[in-house]
Amino acid sequence: MTPPHTHENNPPKAIVKPRRQFPWIWLVPIITLILAAGLAHRAWQMRGVIVTVQLSEGHGLEPGDPVRYRGITVGEIREITLDEKLTSVLITLSLQERGKELARRGSRFWVVRPEIAATGVAGLETLLGPRYLAVLPGQGNPQRWFVGLDDPPVIKSIQEGDLEIILRTPSRQGLRAGAPVLYRQMRVGTILSVGLTSDAGAVEVRVHIEHAYAALIRQNTRFWRVQGIEADLNITGLSLGIDSLETLLQGGIALATPPPNRAGNAVHTGHQFPLEKEPDNDWLEWEPLVAIGSQMLPPGLSPPRTLRARLSWTNGSLFGRAKSHQGWVLVTEGGLLGPKDLIIAPESAEEGSSKLEVAGETVSLATPLIWQENDLALRELENPLSDDAWPRYRIEKPDEPVDCLIIADPTASPFPLAVARLHTENGIWRIDETIPIDPMWHGAAIVARKSGKLVGMLLIIDDDDEAVVALLPGKS
Repeated sequence: MTPPHTHENNPPKAIVKPRRQFPWIWLVPIITLILAAGLAHRAWQMRGVIVTVQLSEGHGLEPGDPVRYRGITVGEIREITLDEKLTSVLITLSLQERGKELARRGSRFWVVRPEIAATGVAGLETLLGPRYLAVLPGQGNPQRWFVGLDDPPVIKSIQEGDLEIILRTPSRQGLRAGAPVLYRQMRVGTILSVGLTSDAGAVEVRVHIEHAYAALIRQNTRFWRVQGIEADLNITGLSLGIDSLETLLQGGIALATPPPNRAGNAVHTGHQFPLEKEPDNDWLEWEPLVAIGSQMLPPGLSPPRTLRARLSWTNGSLFGRAKSHQGWVLVTEGGLLGPKDLIIAPESAEEGSSKLEVAGETVSLATPLIWQENDLALRELENPLSDDAWPRYRIEKPDEPVDCLIIADPTASPFPLAVARLHTENGIWRIDETIPIDPMWHGAAIVARKSGKLVGMLLIIDDDDEAVVALLPGKS
């Protein structure tokens, strides 16, 4: 018989589990490894971007000399060696973190050293201090190998909207890269290079025109040489006229553009022109009337978008002839703004015959007039004609004439109105009669160039097609 199961026969046993402890002995090497990785990463960052620049001459550069952009050190020369064929110098440099974006395709490197040229003296700081490698950024993909320039670039930077054209001439006659391109003796561009055409049939002069003056260059623009010195021998003796030291030593090019009705269209980069020896007399009297400047309006401000309008009616006389006026109007936050002869039906119109069409839509003439002043009017709109209504805060009434732009057809270029061509008379600005104003611009918006605000509208007086600027009351 099996004895009963009892605690005495099978006493409980304690199970002992070993306690796992962190191997502290490994903590030291782990921390050391983390610190080493951090130091290595920091050293790699401090190493910067490694770039190689190939130059024809070293010009006294040494390891440790700086690499500069806009006068700020952005890197350092690490090593200078000769290439395998001993025909050029290879410069290895490191760019700092703030200068790594300079290592892009199109970047230009050159050695800054003391130079004396017709345009002035450069690199004087290297007479006492170290010579250095200067750089101008490109806009392409990242790149690590560059061919440096033997001389500083003629144009330090090329901006969006700059224009490059080509002039052809039978001979060089002293023209040099870096020489000025002048308009009314003001520099508007620079000669980039002078060389033979691909077939050696002529000399080709590449010219850079700054964006601010690119609008001056039209299809019928004329170019001629400027020698820098003129001699006139007459009965009173010999007189000499020197344009400038720069043109005397380097030569130069002058240009003239005809008035708008003869200027032709604007040109694009690559357009070719002949280079004449001297100008015709009438070229010097041309007035192109082109809006120039780095910006038509202040940055970020858009021009008004005027709309084509037509007011038609039947004359209430015995014969009831159909008549109409055409011009431009502008949708503002206050309503429809335009010349009074477009916004208000004439008193002579037969009742119910007047019809106003704006951008192909019929606008009610039964809505209230908000105001009428200076032959302008503002009418309330039943339905919005545009999502781009001109805001009230961009309307002003200047105390005196200012430089303006005439903006009619939104697809056409603005027409400039210089303050010198305007004079105040009886609350309006009269426009110099020598300025060719198209009668089709009736109702065009007049915008101040400095502020970008609407100041008035252009009115064409029917009697003699006289053009005036009717000022806004400042409450539109």
